[in-house]
Amino acid sequence: MNRFKDIILIFILTFGVYSCTNDKEKRKEIVAEKIAQFSDKKAEWNNLTNRILENQFVNSNLGKGIYPTDLEKSLSTELINNGIKFITVRNDSECKEVEYATEWTKYPIGTLNLTWTTCDPKQTEKGFFTEYGFIEVYGIGNNWLIVVDSDFI
Repeated sequence: MNRFKDIILIFILTFGVYSCTNDKEKRKEIVAEKIAQFSDKKAEWNNLTNRILENQFVNSNLGKGIYPTDLEKSLSTELINNGIKFITVRNDSECKEVEYATEWTKYPIGTLNLTWTTCDPKQTEKGFFTEYGFIEVYGIGNNWLIVVDSDFI
């Protein structure tokens, strides 16, 4: 009976390791696709980000989650049409940042956030990649990055 348990345990561990590796590759493919789609519309995203950073309501709610419906119609519509659930903004003399929480993905991604930031220029360099546990950061270039959180919790 113990031998049977050992075989089952080995099978489960092998399957678990394989599926995690497979999910990681799928995530990288999905992120590469999203980066390509973003790159086609980068000028539009830059314009949207500038409008957000200049918005009075946004600047009175820095650091808070702001839903598209909280904003005037033109910004709201553009955010919703781009699949944005909410934004979080930092706008001070030290750094500026607009984080877009997207609805662009499902499993195996978890959450995918598109971020424009002047806070950490190293991470925004094109081709930059790092991971911290379940968090992966992909630099797109020109102050843009994608953060993927694949934590199942």
